[in-house]
Amino acid sequence: MPDKEKYRVLVTARFERKAFDPVANRIAGTSFLGFGVTSRTLTEDALIDALDGVDILISEFEPVTQRVVSVSRDLKLIACCRTGPEASVDIGAATHRGIPVLYTPGRNAVSVAEFTFGMMINVSRHCAEVHHLLKYTEELTRVAYSDKPGDRREITSEWSLDPEAPFNQFQGPELSGKTLGIVGFGAIGRELALRARAFSMEVLTYDPYVSEVSANEAGVRTAGLTEIASEADFIVMAAKVTEETRGLFSKDMFDRMKPSAYLINSARAALVDYDALLHTLTEERIAGAALDVFPEEPIPSDSPFRRLKNVVLTPHLAGASIDIPRHHSRMVVEALAEVFAGRRPAILKNPEVWSRTLFAARAKPE
Repeated sequence: MPDKEKYRVLVTARFERKAFDPVANRIAGTSFLGFGVTSRTLTEDALIDALDGVDILISEFEPVTQRVVSVSRDLKLIACCRTGPEASVDIGAATHRGIPVLYTPGRNAVSVAEFTFGMMINVSRHCAEVHHLLKYTEELTRVAYSDKPGDRREITSEWSLDPEAPFNQFQGPELSGKTLGIVGFGAIGRELALRARAFSMEVLTYDPYVSEVSANEAGVRTAGLTEIASEADFIVMAAKVTEETRGLFSKDMFDRMKPSAYLINSARAALVDYDALLHTLTEERIAGAALDVFPEEPIPSDSPFRRLKNVVLTPHLAGASIDIPRHHSRMVVEALAEVFAGRRPAILKNPEVWSRTLFAARAKPE
């Protein structure tokens, strides 16, 4: 019986090498270059040179352009370690050549969900603000409080109960018993809901493409966007950017929010009207916002958001967990095992090419 065909692989993604173990018998050789090794993407010409004789490319941030796809004649499969592979790969060019493109939806869902809860607690309990004041200023240290004279200075169980002391200035709400509104109920939205239930929160979600039954099975109630805007204590953006969702959270939505509510955006800036958000925050018509994404990145040095005290800002880090390469490595290798067995993988971006691939052609008949 002839040996199964083996394939040459180029990896430019951050990737766990041991992840290849389950398919090692189908790999003729593996090269590691580019961003996954140096944190710098290969140039188009360098990537083309590296793909000479390569059957499978596993990429992440390298631009796999129309030219790369068209001239890399040995290339038979592309795996892009991103939730949206079109950000790096010319899907149309790959489809034209009959090259399947694997991707890794939800690879960063846990990372984003956990970070988002950190943002929620950070903005509502003033963690970032008091950290800055205590570590980088003297505002909370070179002070004297009326209730801490003499021997009372030795009482370490309380900073001070003075009205101007941190205990009174920086109180904030608990998450328990509050309502979380999730805009978008994909992989990240579901991870958010799972954690919200652990915090004893009620969860509402707005997603026209998710059925009420599916949401209820996840312990979540579906709601209209206006209902979420008016009822939720914390509103988290977790939708993809499409023509339908651009500017989805508009001035009208901000006008409906509770004065005690917070907006959290760890998804994409295009989902939110940032001008309306700025106006709302400046007038202190909501309690605050935590933002990981911005209309322009890096955020400009003169951005008015940087001057607001009721905002926590982070530089697009929600999906930056060091565990993500482990997740997408596992997903890609599991999909490769399906491909090598002649079965169409679930995480195939262009399924219409499958019947034209050599992998399908070599599958054993049922």
